[in-house]
Amino acid sequence: MKEKYEGIVKMQKIPHQRLANILQFIYSGEIKITQENMLDILDDAEYTEIKVLKAKCSAFLLNVVSADNCLKLRAYAQRYNLDDLLNKANKSIANNFEDVVLHEDFRQLSASDISSILENRSKNCEQAVFSGIVQWVRYNPLQREELFVNLFSQLHLTSMSVNFLDEVYNEVLVKNNLVCINLLAQASLKMNKRIPGNKQSTKFLVISGHDSEQDCVVYDVKSKQAKKLPKLNVGRCGATAVKSENKVFVIGGAETHIGTNPLKVCEMLHLNHQPRWVLLSDMLMARDDCRSGLIQEQIFVTGGYNNGTYLSSCEKFDICSNKWTMIGDMLDARASHGTVVINDLLYCIGGANDGKLVDSCECLDVRFGKWKKIAPLKQSRWGFACVALDGEIFAIGGCSGSNQTTVEKYKPKMNRWETVASLDIPRRRLSACVIGNQIFAIGGGSSHLSKLNSVTVYDPAVDEWTDAFETETDVYGATVVAI
Repeated sequence: MKEKYEGIVKMQKIPHQRLANILQFIYSGEIKITQENMLDILDDAEYTEIKVLKAKCSAFLLNVVSADNCLKLRAYAQRYNLDDLLNKANKSIANNFEDVVLHEDFRQLSASDISSILENRSKNCEQAVFSGIVQWVRYNPLQREELFVNLFSQLHLTSMSVNFLDEVYNEVLVKNNLVCINLLAQASLKMNKRIPGNKQSTKFLVISGHDSEQDCVVYDVKSKQAKKLPKLNVGRCGATAVKSENKVFVIGGAETHIGTNPLKVCEMLHLNHQPRWVLLSDMLMARDDCRSGLIQEQIFVTGGYNNGTYLSSCEKFDICSNKWTMIGDMLDARASHGTVVINDLLYCIGGANDGKLVDSCECLDVRFGKWKKIAPLKQSRWGFACVALDGEIFAIGGCSGSNQTTVEKYKPKMNRWETVASLDIPRRRLSACVIGNQIFAIGGGSSHLSKLNSVTVYDPAVDEWTDAFETETDVYGATVVAI
């Protein structure tokens, strides 16, 4: 090599003091390795190809492997081909999985590393594994959502408790994927247990609306029977509602269906043991025809209408602290629009702005607080119903110059809207919810004078709407949640 003929050899990749330590080791065989400098020394040993020093580093690292650092040391073992360290790091991960999944290092692993770690787990820790892969996907949902099914299929669902299977079923990543639901169903059959989720979502709650401003009525889609619940403290139309566990939250709206006196009021009903609605902290801004979505125990409320002004502002409610805070404005002001959540991403669809129809749509990753445009609707509309099913968004009916029967769905992975089967009759200011794997569209108005009490149901498997039953009264400008 050319260095043989040079009086000075330049080694530019090692800082001066670290090189001095290497030279001392070459002549004396001694070097001080600590937790603070061990990775630097290992890197220098690899660069200078001093195998005996690399072995010293490996021996030191083998003695310091713990639940706190095993992921990081596993990465170094792979990088420097330290087989003994790799084996010990893998064992530490397997034996401390419940703690390992909580580390930031876990969420930054690659997909191949996650799969490898799952394959090598040595003890029954499936509940921790499930929680870990959910958090891993949520850390970067746009890139990782499509990988969830493969990771989910590696779980030993039959080793989970029945109560935890209920939590698995209610995870959005699972509920929005038919493959995951089928795997869960197969596991339940093997355990001779019913999927916990099958006992849920057989009913929906119709809240407020035109001529029923304070009413709350539960409808069972199987028995087609109705039951009245306690009345709201504040009557309203054009409100928005969210269900979190066994609690239903109703937010905003206005005193009348034409938007008179928009409201800040938020109230909550506990479905199991609350005899009445409880008033919570008011929103920071009064909003009629706003919309909302739930992400990790926080309710995000978007847009709306306030005394002649269409709003682009948004705010969120922390259920635990009973506190509202503003978040970043949408790119477009909108009211009477659609808002849904898929994999912790908040989507806002269509609506109206200053009396004009809006076809624009946008999406917010709440971790970064920045809205971005997505593909616009094929047909502008306001006063429509909007739901998410199996990872896709459905915009149903509404008004686009005239009342509409048309329905379109959005595929996030393809960033594309496409037309699906139309409603039976035109419906605007209708409500909708998802029960099982079907969409129930409730009420609305077929014309300015005609209010509807009919319920129609959409089956995506056959792309068809069919009549379901009739509600006791007309449902117009109401908000609906599945319970």
